[in-house]
Amino acid sequence: MKKYLYLLLLFCGGISCYKTSAMAPSFPADTTTAMKGSESSVKSLIPIPVVYYTPDTRLGLGAAVIGIMRLRSHTDSSYTRLSTARLLADYTLNKQMDQQLEWSVFTREEKYLLRGELRHRVYTDRFYGIGNSTPLEDEGRYKYSYVSARLGGLKNLGHHVFLGLDFLLTNYYNLSADSLSEGRESLLLAQQITGYKGGLNSGAGLVLLFDTRDNTAFASKGTLFEVSLYNFGNMLGGDFDYRNVNLNFSKYLELKPGRVLAFNTVLNLNKGEVPVMRLAPAGGDKILRGYARNRFLDDNFVGTQVEYRFPLYRRFGLAAFAGLGDVFDQPSDVRFSTLKYSVGSGLRYALSQEEKLNIRIDLGYGREGSNFYVVIGEAF
Repeated sequence: MKKYLYLLLLFCGGISCYKTSAMAPSFPADTTTAMKGSESSVKSLIPIPVVYYTPDTRLGLGAAVIGIMRLRSHTDSSYTRLSTARLLADYTLNKQMDQQLEWSVFTREEKYLLRGELRHRVYTDRFYGIGNSTPLEDEGRYKYSYVSARLGGLKNLGHHVFLGLDFLLTNYYNLSADSLSEGRESLLLAQQITGYKGGLNSGAGLVLLFDTRDNTAFASKGTLFEVSLYNFGNMLGGDFDYRNVNLNFSKYLELKPGRVLAFNTVLNLNKGEVPVMRLAPAGGDKILRGYARNRFLDDNFVGTQVEYRFPLYRRFGLAAFAGLGDVFDQPSDVRFSTLKYSVGSGLRYALSQEEKLNIRIDLGYGREGSNFYVVIGEAF
């Protein structure tokens, strides 16, 4: 608990620096509200110190610049929903480094949605084996580096439906694994899990998106439904041949002003030679927050969660959440005895009150104890 209080102090110190260096402008929270007396689009850059914590990284320190934008229509007084871009560089106590540029941008009239990421990372991960009942004592550490590029473009077909293509290219290299104990080799190497030598992961996919959310950073109402189908393999220059299907469904209900009940269901299915870095995880800062991201791995994952969000004081808010889910090879592998649950709560601080772009501090509890996260943006 002492380390959590220490992190909270660092977080508040970082926010104090942010408040003196950048403030976001006020502008409409939906696409139908006009800015009186203004004819231009709205853009802002928010430089912030980065202080975060996850079970896989421990304390991370760095800096980021977040760009936010709404483009004004050429034909009426409406604006697009929030577009964001983030440039980040950080270093963690686990000797991990990360440089990342990611973006999600609506063009004018929301005719297109452009999404992507460029990233270089030196990462230390954990591997316990594959399946939904791997023992804690089999924890092994392995280190690797990667560079990746992800480029996607979706066209608005009308009625809040977007359809488009997504391309992903990742090169994993410099992989090394620590022994579990004296005379006991890493499970990753001993079992020669796909990807244990690194390699090139290359794929392309089709993405269908239905999005009626009023705000892409912190929705108060609306629905998000996204389904994607990817093919990875030799045809695209990669070393791993497999198929991947993802489904993400979220529903947001505003019970009272500022009080939101949110639901989320995630499905991640893989078939073929899936590298260990791309296996479906149970846990992390997005879902089943009571578990470290790679505590449980398998070809497939299904999970669902609910979260209640409400204001606390000025820029601060609170959230309470609960979820269920598990990894599996076959559907019959999911049993009540291994099903993972997670409950928890979190603090929110608005970098932009108008856009509800938040930093969140979450404490999740699961079958094996608790995990703590400090990250930018909502879980879903």
